[in-house]
Amino acid sequence: MWSWLAVALSGFITSSACESHQRKTAVFFSAFSLLLLLVMLWSQDGLVGQLEWWISLGLVISMLADGLYISKRSQRICFASFIAAQLCYSTAFWLQLSGQVVWWLAAMLLAMGIVAFFLLLPKIDRLIFPVVIMGMVLLQLNWVTGELWLLQHTHQALLAFLGSLSLTISATLLAIHDYRQPLVAGRYLISASYLLAHSLIVASFII
Repeated sequence: MWSWLAVALSGFITSSACESHQRKTAVFFSAFSLLLLLVMLWSQDGLVGQLEWWISLGLVISMLADGLYISKRSQRICFASFIAAQLCYSTAFWLQLSGQVVWWLAAMLLAMGIVAFFLLLPKIDRLIFPVVIMGMVLLQLNWVTGELWLLQHTHQALLAFLGSLSLTISATLLAIHDYRQPLVAGRYLISASYLLAHSLIVASFII
């Protein structure tokens, strides 16, 4: 319980530091919150296997991506790091799947993604290519976690699915807030949904 509270507090300090333009403090606590999740993942009872290694790699890459984003450095590497982290998470969930693919879920998510893209197009017209790439990666992450939940019907799979959806919401808010129109309390909403996503994904492996 205290570990989760520490993660939440660290995330709040990160958001506050970003709002106050204290980049070093924001970078430190952003990395610290993800490091806490990494420690929690490796402190669980039982052996840490291949799936946990992929999640761990995703967390480490996310630390790098967050640091680059907050410090406003190497935007291309930052973007590539976000993509790589999501692919690491996706790999951990694809490895758990076996049997037939639930195509109707993929079709539904794709349709929702297309509708959302055209609705948001006036707000993110300068970012069409990055948004398409990010959207495709997030779509397959939503697909694999949703399919895992439909097949397993477990609380762990549900947490993973909710985490992937939260990550998608965070990315959408980020694109609008940073590149089109600042949102009211946008930085806090983005940080909260982003950290919630990581926390739910990690929780799906330790609860």
